[in-house]
Amino acid sequence: MEISETLSKINAISLKSEQIFLQLGNLFPSLLNRDGGTSLQTLGGMFSSFSESDNNTKNKEQEIFTNYAAKYDPLFNQLNEKIEDLKKLDKMIAEIKEDSEQMELIALNAMVISIKSGEKGQAFSRITENLQRLSNDMNLFAGKLSEEEAQLLAHINTLKDIFSGILDAQKKLSDKGSSGSADVKNLISSVSEPISTMNVSINSIYPPIQKAMEGMQMQDMIRQALDHVQKCVKELDNSTRPAQGSEEELDYVCFNISIYQLCEEVLKDINSYVTNSMSMFDKNWAKVIETLDDVEMQKNNFESKYLSESSSNIDNIEKRLGAIIDNFQSMMGEFNTYHLVQKDLLHTCQNITERARIIYAVFDNLRPVMSRLHHVRILQQIEVAKNDAIKSVQDSVTDMDNLISSANKTLDLMQAILESFIADTSSMLSTFTVSISKDNENMVSLRKERNSFFDELKNGQSLISSIIQNFTVFPDGFQQKCVTVQQNLQNLKGISDELNSFVSAMKNEEIALVQKKNSLMGQKGISNWQIRNTKFIELIDKFTITAHKEAAGKIGGFSIEKGAASGDVTLF
Repeated sequence: MEISETLSKINAISLKSEQIFLQLGNLFPSLLNRDGGTSLQTLGGMFSSFSESDNNTKNKEQEIFTNYAAKYDPLFNQLNEKIEDLKKLDKMIAEIKEDSEQMELIALNAMVISIKSGEKGQAFSRITENLQRLSNDMNLFAGKLSEEEAQLLAHINTLKDIFSGILDAQKKLSDKGSSGSADVKNLISSVSEPISTMNVSINSIYPPIQKAMEGMQMQDMIRQALDHVQKCVKELDNSTRPAQGSEEELDYVCFNISIYQLCEEVLKDINSYVTNSMSMFDKNWAKVIETLDDVEMQKNNFESKYLSESSSNIDNIEKRLGAIIDNFQSMMGEFNTYHLVQKDLLHTCQNITERARIIYAVFDNLRPVMSRLHHVRILQQIEVAKNDAIKSVQDSVTDMDNLISSANKTLDLMQAILESFIADTSSMLSTFTVSISKDNENMVSLRKERNSFFDELKNGQSLISSIIQNFTVFPDGFQQKCVTVQQNLQNLKGISDELNSFVSAMKNEEIALVQKKNSLMGQKGISNWQIRNTKFIELIDKFTITAHKEAAGKIGGFSIEKGAASGDVTLF
């Protein structure tokens, strides 16, 4: 055996093993490092964000829309009550108009009689002229009241229409929001299970990788053991072979036999270390490969069902997201409808308040007319009482008294209704506008949140398009690193084969030397030989693995100092 060639082979094995373990030492931590996102993580994060945003907007919608109609039912009922009040008012106005028309007719008849009475009826004639004018004024003001009341009623009905429109718009918003939320939840629900299953499988790949790293523990033992072999081989010096047949030759042969035997023992140990490492690697790496195959199958199934353009509309994420976005687009349009419906709300409320005040102002004009009618009525009674020429109009005067008294009572009732109407509507509309303003603020806030979610959905659609191009479930380069690990494990098996070959070569050299030893001992007539060369003991002192020192002691026939447990590494 050429010493230099042997040393070169041992050195090559040492370098190869160091390179393998160095690469594995870099690859394993790199595989365990989960930094760097994957498409699956991005997808999961996107759906998690969708769920959070949807819940936030859904909760806000529930705050705004829950019992919304019930909140405004009292207002609606009050509006209907005010309409009933206006109907009563309208009836009273009609009564006043009717009274004024009858008063005007009575005044006209009385005037005819006073004219026929000649000079004696002149005073009464002037009184009846005033009566006619005042009754006409009352009729005009009653007509004005009727016109204003009609306009007020129209504004109230407009307010009811606006309010109904607001409720309808909000119901549509609520319905579309609920529908959109249900679509989002259904989408998330349908993909959550396969994503979760994949994540469980992906996470299960890391423990066996961590466990496989335990095979790295033997690398230092292998390195030191190979160093022991190199030290031994260096002692196999053929250049200073002693004279043939001499005792020195016999000692030389026995020394070399011991060296070869020690090399064989150490090489067997090295192979045991390598085998143990491979066993640790193989057992755990098989689980890694199995998980990789399982994840790849799940990934392909997920792509085929949820990401492929050929997948059905009910499964394809991009298509379903597009439908959700279309629904959201429609819902965002309902916000415009909502604001459009109530754009005249404040103006209408102001008109109602203003018209109520105008009615009251017109009504106030009736009071002086009524006062003057009372005054004229008294004059009329006095004139009839003292003037026999017009005694025939006594019944007309009585009728006039009754009509004026009836109109006065009606005005009193109207005043009560108007004052109540103005006070109630003012309070009601004030409360209503404050409440609507608050709802508008909430609507603006909701629209902002919905718009933000809408943008998030559109960004998600763009993200899905990108993911479809390259769907990844492991960090970048993960699978290629696994391939490199597998190659290194195969190379480690190659080292085991080389070590077995080396042991066989050493054994052959040992056998040849044993034959030589037996021949020399036969020539000298001896049966055993104690090695005189102290280099063997000196060599053992350089060993750093206790088991190898003990093996050397057995081979050399001497004891060694007991220290660390067999197989332990001694550090210097």
